[in-house]
Amino acid sequence: MPLITYKFADRHTEEIEVSEEVAAAFEQFLIYEEKVKLKETRRHKSLEKLAEKGFDLPAANTDYFEIKEKQRQEQAELKKEQIRKEKLAKRKEQLEDTLTPRQAQAYFLFQYLKIKKVEIAKSMGITEGAVRKLILKAQANLEKQRIENKQALLLLNAIFGTRS
Repeated sequence: MPLITYKFADRHTEEIEVSEEVAAAFEQFLIYEEKVKLKETRRHKSLEKLAEKGFDLPAANTDYFEIKEKQRQEQAELKKEQIRKEKLAKRKEQLEDTLTPRQAQAYFLFQYLKIKKVEIAKSMGITEGAVRKLILKAQANLEKQRIENKQALLLLNAIFGTRS
C-alpha cells in the first residue's frame, strides 16, 4: 500500500498508508492545489505590477457595491454635463443665427456662462462700455424677434385656426 504525507488542520504532518485509489485521488488533489496556488501567485504578482505602474487598486476591505454606485453617479453627472453642453451649444448657434457675431458672443458669455462684463471685455479686446452696449443691443434684437414671432403665430392662428 502506498504512503502519502498528509498535513492536518493543526499543521502537523504524518505519513499515512492508504489504498491505491485514495493515493491517486490525493495526487490529483495535490496537482489541483498547486495549480490554484500558481494562479493566485500570478494574480498577486500582476496586481503588484499594476500597483507599481501607478494603478489605484481598491483596498481588501473595499465595498464593491459602493464603488459601482459611485461609478453610476459619475456617469449620470457626465451625462447631465453633456446634455447641458449640448443645450448651450444649440442656444449659442441660435443666437449666432439671430444676432451679429459680436452681439451673440457678448450676450452668450454674459447671459448663459455668467461671465462678468469686465472679463468679457478683456477676452474680446474691447471696453466694458462696449460690452454693455453689445448686450443691450442683443437684448433689444431678441425682444424684437420675439414680438415678430408672436405676431406671426397670431396671424397663422387667425388664418388657419388653432388645432387641438
